[in-house]
Amino acid sequence: MPPAPSIEECGVSVPGLREAQRLKTRARLFDAAVAEIGRSGLADADISSIVRAAGVARGTFYFHFPTKEHVLVDLERAEEAKIVAKLNTATVPRDDMASVFTLVVRQILAAERRLGPVLFRDMLGLHFSSTRPVGAQLGEHPLAGFVIAVIAEAQDSGRVPPDADPGQLGVIFMTGLFALLATSGPASRARTALLERYVVTIVDGMETR
Repeated sequence: MPPAPSIEECGVSVPGLREAQRLKTRARLFDAAVAEIGRSGLADADISSIVRAAGVARGTFYFHFPTKEHVLVDLERAEEAKIVAKLNTATVPRDDMASVFTLVVRQILAAERRLGPVLFRDMLGLHFSSTRPVGAQLGEHPLAGFVIAVIAEAQDSGRVPPDADPGQLGVIFMTGLFALLATSGPASRARTALLERYVVTIVDGMETR
């Protein structure tokens, strides 16, 4: 019987296999961490429970995620990417900032329902926390980038003053929105009305008159 072909002969590189295994382990840890934070909240989430659920050693968690906060940063960016993908296929005209930003709010609320109140609250709270990982700036996130692009387009068409900074305006809009969502309590008619007024107020302040 001829010898079995080596990994190299099969066309599979060892580094490639290692990278695939690393990504698989990271995904398993991420899912376990998200589930634990969703149950217990960020402060009480137990690393031991996370690594036990993922079937890895404790040190493996810290290799992939220096802190529990890093898990939420990754989760937020993934959720924002989903939201931006939906916004980019929406039929709302981009030149109607109020309608676009209202849709942004609705998509964020849909993410809240999808993630659950505990996970969503902790994810928002991280924006106002001293423990937020260095380099995880709001302006670098997909959703903020989308909002900034919409404002820049409005500026190009003369609907936003030429001396305004779209980046600053976008971050101000998102920061205020996250603050309202974090402090306005559970879903209700009053909360929805508050968010609608916020969008109208912000857009009125941005647009030229």
